[in-house]
Amino acid sequence: MSLHRRLFLTGTLVLLACCAALAILPARWIMAAIPDHWPLAVVDANGTLWSGSATLALGAREHQRTLPAPLRWNTSWSQGPKLTATHPWLNGPVTFKPVWSGLSISGQSMQLPASALATLDARIAAIGPAGTLSIKWPATIVGTAARPAGTSLLKAQWVDAASALTFIRPLGSYTLLLSQAASGLIDVTLSTQQGPLILRGKGMLDSNKGLQFDGTAQADQAASDDIHAALQDVLAALGPQRNNLTLLRVR
Repeated sequence: MSLHRRLFLTGTLVLLACCAALAILPARWIMAAIPDHWPLAVVDANGTLWSGSATLALGAREHQRTLPAPLRWNTSWSQGPKLTATHPWLNGPVTFKPVWSGLSISGQSMQLPASALATLDARIAAIGPAGTLSIKWPATIVGTAARPAGTSLLKAQWVDAASALTFIRPLGSYTLLLSQAASGLIDVTLSTQQGPLILRGKGMLDSNKGLQFDGTAQADQAASDDIHAALQDVLAALGPQRNNLTLLRVR
């Protein structure tokens, strides 16, 4: 047997061995792969990296809440490798495909209870958020190619918002938009669609520095004195006040 043929055979065997190893790698390995500073953690995982399930927890470490149902995934090989993930909160499966320019992620939407917002920040947890949270994102490719500035990345809507600190139902409806900015940064915009509690703000999401956000909260000036009084506990819990505005600052 020639040296060239031996090297080819050895390389093939090594490749097959690596593929076989990957196929049985335990899904629990992903628990160590997620960075500590992410607002997401894997509490438990079963199966393999190719087919399995994981119990997830949302929020910063001190406010984490475990999701009531596991995320499940499975890999298929027809028309190229594709990993499909499902969860009861998702309105359909999410698919991940390797492409020449990176990783293709399908567009999808999901609905979850607004109480999940309490995992993001102690101030939000203090108001006892209720209502429905709807999140939608378009199909995208994560890779080396830069997205054009202004590209929509994610839209989150808090519908029929409510708080345990006030009898007002609803407080309003709010939208958080994430869009591509220059230099790999992400623009964050918060706006109010309707309701007596007005929330607005702008910020920037940086992979190194995290979220830098400045916003305000206030009662609608056209609302009655009773509404203004009923919103005071909510406004006080959200942050310090200055010039009749509650400051929403995240660093």
